[in-house]
Amino acid sequence: MRFGLVGGGRWAGVHREALAAVGAELAAVLVASPASAERVSREWGVPATTDPERFFAAGFEAAIVASPNYLHAEHAVACLEAGRHVLVEKPMATDLEGCDHVLAAARAHGKVVAVGLEMRVFGLFERVKRLLDEGAVGRPLHLRLDLWRRPYRAGAGGWKSDPAKLGSSILEEPIHYLDLARWYLAPAHGEPRAVEAWATERPQAPAAWENLDVRLGFGAAQALVTRSLAAWGHHVSLQLVGEEGALRAAWEGEMDLDPNPRQRLTLQRGHGPEATLEELEVAPSGHAFDVPRQAAAFVAAVRTGSAPAATAADGRASVALCLAVERALATGGRVTL
Repeated sequence: MRFGLVGGGRWAGVHREALAAVGAELAAVLVASPASAERVSREWGVPATTDPERFFAAGFEAAIVASPNYLHAEHAVACLEAGRHVLVEKPMATDLEGCDHVLAAARAHGKVVAVGLEMRVFGLFERVKRLLDEGAVGRPLHLRLDLWRRPYRAGAGGWKSDPAKLGSSILEEPIHYLDLARWYLAPAHGEPRAVEAWATERPQAPAAWENLDVRLGFGAAQALVTRSLAAWGHHVSLQLVGEEGALRAAWEGEMDLDPNPRQRLTLQRGHGPEATLEELEVAPSGHAFDVPRQAAAFVAAVRTGSAPAATAADGRASVALCLAVERALATGGRVTL
């Protein structure tokens, strides 16, 4: 499959490498400035342009949108209207109106839209999902997800420090873990019904919500998603208790793209004296592995009609959860969904 890529920054480069890993061809790149076009053409060996007409004239079948957050919906809609299938990075948009524009364009033009919620193909968390679907712990009751990591990079031109372009830091990374909570718990309990949130930050990082705690109510189940980006490395932990067992998972690396992470998954079947513990093998995990898996799933969705790892509806639901967290932080209270 031939692809176009919107964006020429660090994460666009990760998508470029993922396309190569799955045997897809990158035909053209659309960037924001002549300097970026010159750099990408030189370093990647792929035609890059600031002109959308020249970009679409390259004759590719699908596009990946990896531009700054505030441009995702605009670029996704432009690609759909040009007759291309689209994999758009998360968040699909910074507001629900933008999400709805993408959904409407996908329906109008009959194209596949996948959203870059790649934690769904993160080997460790995908295995947790399979265990849940198999009934290994029974109906899930309590989920805890924690991210402990170093601060974010600033992004090209410092766009990640501009709330008008970022949306918020919740849309930047907690969105992944809010999506995982919904992915794990909604099949047994329905969509989340309530959100509560608290946050603190250091004086040198005002309004960054560096240390974030979110509680999602799913009726009979609940999820706690926590995040600190005032730390070091990249560490994720998961604890899940079900009616018939429990499990714990952990992932640690120097960074999210670490090709040699440390990971562990422990499953408890049953409760009390009769419970058994099992250490499970897990496929290699981390963005060095899951972005190519996401690309392969997108290619399969276009070629065979299978569902992508995360659909446009999932993308909208994840943005809605993030916006509910923002409302809870703003009001200091509980938001009913």
